[in-house]
Amino acid sequence: MRNRISLIPIAALMLGACGDKTPKSSDANAAEVSTTAPETPGVARPPAVATGPVSFADAQTAFKEKRYDEAARLFATYSTAQPDNIWGYYMLGLSAWKQGDRDRAVAAFEQVLEKDSTHVKSQLNLSRVLIEQGKAQDALPHVQAALGVDSSSSQAFRLLGRVKGEVGDTAGAVAAYQHAIVLDGRDAWSMNNLARVYIVQGRFQESLGPLARAIEIDSTETMFQHNLGIALKALKQDSATVDLSELARGFVEQTKSWH
Repeated sequence: MRNRISLIPIAALMLGACGDKTPKSSDANAAEVSTTAPETPGVARPPAVATGPVSFADAQTAFKEKRYDEAARLFATYSTAQPDNIWGYYMLGLSAWKQGDRDRAVAAFEQVLEKDSTHVKSQLNLSRVLIEQGKAQDALPHVQAALGVDSSSSQAFRLLGRVKGEVGDTAGAVAAYQHAIVLDGRDAWSMNNLARVYIVQGRFQESLGPLARAIEIDSTETMFQHNLGIALKALKQDSATVDLSELARGFVEQTKSWH
């Protein structure tokens, strides 16, 4: 039986194509546009217990409860008292970013990297903030540094694809997204972003496979359906006649040649 979807209304064609979950305030033609919140991976290991006026746990609770102004203030106080714990600066960066203060977020992530240049999460999130600031070229060395530490990170290759797209290296963006998908066959956002590159290039037929597979992985993400609708409208195809399962299978077979 064919796997069909109900597409949301399409407001635009190519320029409406959407990408990763990180918001941008600039050009809709740039690498990825969305209205949802930036990725905020949690603390990878427990930090040292604070002995000063603010505990890490209190600040982290404020962050988890989305009280980002308070979280930024608490993590700033914590980091002043515990300057050797880089996780305080890292969480300050995330809090400031969520708060909308990109300059402060950049400064906090840079403080982490001054103490530990191998801190992959800070390299990647600093890159994301720089992209939002329209500084993709400045973000590139940070993505490359992250890959130098962890060359198996599909997330880092996905971000490399964003940067490459921002600086106009379309071929580099496609290669980076393909590499991310090879590393993680369920990286639906890399599939969506790859499809978006194809859509902007007018390669609508090629965009169908990765979008079908992305929807198969996460059918709740309306952005994937939106982009599929853009491609189908450009191809003058009726969504009711599209077999997403077949398209997804074809895409999975195609990725085997990328290994």
